Amino acid sequence: MKSMIATTLLLIALIVTMAINFFFVNHITDRMTEMISSLPDIGSEECVAATRQIQQYLESKENLIGLSVGYTTLDRACEQTVLLVSCSEARDVYGFQSARALLLDAVNDIRRAEQFSIGNLF
Repeated sequence: MKSMIATTLLLIALIVTMAINFFFVNHITDRMTEMISSLPDIGSEECVAATRQIQQYLESKENLIGLSVGYTTLDRACEQTVLLVSCSEARDVYGFQSARALLLDAVNDIRRAEQFSIGNLF
C-alpha cells in the first residue's frame, strides 16, 4: 500500500512539473514572438536597442529553457539573435528581415516540443 501511495505521489509530481514546464516555455516563446513581431523598422533609432533587448532576454532564460529544449534548437535561436543584432547595427535591411524570419522560426521550434500534436511523436 505504501508503494502505491508513493507511486501516485511521484506521478502527480511528474504531471505538475510537466505542466509548469509547458506554461514556462510557452510564456517565454510568446514573449519572444511578441518582441520580434513588434521590432521597429531598421531605420529607426530604437531598432538596435530592441534587438539587443531580445538577445538579453533569451540569454537570461537560456539556462532554464535548456533543461527541456535540445541544445541545437536553443543554440540556433541564440545564433539568430546575434545575427539580428549585427544586421540592425549595420543597417542591413535584407539581412535584418532574413534574421528576423529565421529567429521567429527558431522560437517556434523551441515551442514545438511543448505543444500537443501528432507531429511531435515522429
